[in-house]
Amino acid sequence: MKDRLGTAGRKKERLSASIDVITNVCWRVRRSLRRVHRSESGKTLPAALWVLAIGAILMGPFLSHVSTSLLAGLDLGDKQRAQYAADAGVEFAIWKLLNDPTYRTLVDSSPGSPVGLPSIAVNQFVTSISAESISSGGWSVMANAPATVSSGGALCYTGGDDIYALRGNNSRTFWHYSISGNSWVSLANAPGTIGAGGSLVCTGGDYIYALRGNNQDDFYRYQISSDNWRTMEQAPARIGAGGALAYPGGDDIYALRGNNQRSFYRYSISRDRWYSMRNAPSRVREGGALVYTGGNEIHAFRGRNSTNFWRYSISANRWYSETAAPDRVRGGGALAYDQGGFIYALRGNNATDFWRYDISASSWSPQPAVPATISDGAALVYTGGGVFYALRGNNQPHFGRYEAGGSQYEIVAQADDFTITSVIDIAGMNVTVLSWDID
Repeated sequence: MKDRLGTAGRKKERLSASIDVITNVCWRVRRSLRRVHRSESGKTLPAALWVLAIGAILMGPFLSHVSTSLLAGLDLGDKQRAQYAADAGVEFAIWKLLNDPTYRTLVDSSPGSPVGLPSIAVNQFVTSISAESISSGGWSVMANAPATVSSGGALCYTGGDDIYALRGNNSRTFWHYSISGNSWVSLANAPGTIGAGGSLVCTGGDYIYALRGNNQDDFYRYQISSDNWRTMEQAPARIGAGGALAYPGGDDIYALRGNNQRSFYRYSISRDRWYSMRNAPSRVREGGALVYTGGNEIHAFRGRNSTNFWRYSISANRWYSETAAPDRVRGGGALAYDQGGFIYALRGNNATDFWRYDISASSWSPQPAVPATISDGAALVYTGGGVFYALRGNNQPHFGRYEAGGSQYEIVAQADDFTITSVIDIAGMNVTVLSWDID
C-alpha cells in the first residue's frame, strides 16, 4: 500500500510539472499572437509558429502520459472493485450457510461437489458463488457382536475403553466391548429377558441402570466392578417399544415409558424411587428415544412412524416441539449428543438415514448413510472426539463406528477475472476462516 501511494504521488508530481510546462507554453503563444496582431511587419509570426511547434512536441508526450495515467487509474479502480465484489460473495456464502438450512442441507448432502448460489451484483460486477462441503469422516465396520441384536438392544459408554451392550431379542445377554481391542466379551446375564423398550444408561462410576422393557416394569442396576446385577424398584408401569432412558447427571434418571403411552418418569438414584412427570406431547412407540443435551434439556424422538421431535425442560417440567425430523422415525430410531451442540440420529424404520441436528439453529442435515438398513434393536452412543458407535439391530450382529468430519467448507467467489477461494470451519454459529486465497 505504501509503494502504491508513493507511485501515485510521483505520478501526481510529474503531472503537475507537465501542466506547468504547457501553461507556460500556452502563455508564450498567447503573447506572441498579441504581438502579431499589433505588428503588421510579420516579424513575430515565425516566432509564434516556433512556439506552437515546440508546444506540439511537448503536448504529444504529455497527452500520452495523461492518457496512460488515467487508464492505469481506471484499471486499478476496477481491480479494487472486483476484489470487493468477490469478498462480498464469500461473505454472502458464509451467511447462507449459517442462516439458510435448505442451502446448508444441499451442501452437506453433496460432499465434494460445489453447490452454486444465485449470482449477485456488487460494484457493477456480477459475482458467481459456490460452496462445497470438504468434511472428512464416515462409517467403518467393526467386529460383529457375538449374536444377533433385535428389540431391546441398547448401548452405553462409561468412558475410556468401555462400551456396554444389551442384546435384546428376548434374551438376558449382556456384553462388554473394548474400543482399543475391537473385541466383545460376555458378562453376567441380566436378571430377566430384555425385549422392546429395553434401555441402558451409564451414570458414571461403578453403576449402569437398565429398563427391561418386554412389556414388563422391571428396572435393574449393574455393578461393573463385581459383574453383578441387582433389581431396583419397579417402574410405575409396564415398559414397551419406545422405552428409553437419559441421565442428566446428579441424582436423577429420566425415562419414557413407550408402549404406545405418553408417560414420562423420573427415578431418584439415592431414594430408589420413581416419580411421574409431565406426559410427553403424544403417544410414544417403537423408535422412541431420549438424549441429554447438556444444561437443562433432554431431547426426544416420539417414534411411532412420525417425524415428531421434542425438547424437555428439566427445571420447568415441560415439553416443547422442535423442528420435525427429515423423515418418519420408527423401530431402531436412536439419538446421541456430541457435547458440542449437535445431536446425531439414526432414523431406523428399515432405512439407512443418518442425521445431525444443530440445536442452536434448530435444523437437521443429512450425514453419510449407515452401511446397512437399521431397525429394531439399533442403538447409538458417543465416545468423544467426534466418534460414535452403533448397533444395527434388525436381527443382525453388525456393529459400526462413525467418525464425524468437521463442518468445513470451501467457498469460491468470482467477480470479473478476480477469484477468491476460502476454506472455513463452522461450529454452531461460530465461523473460523482457515484460508483466504486471492487469484
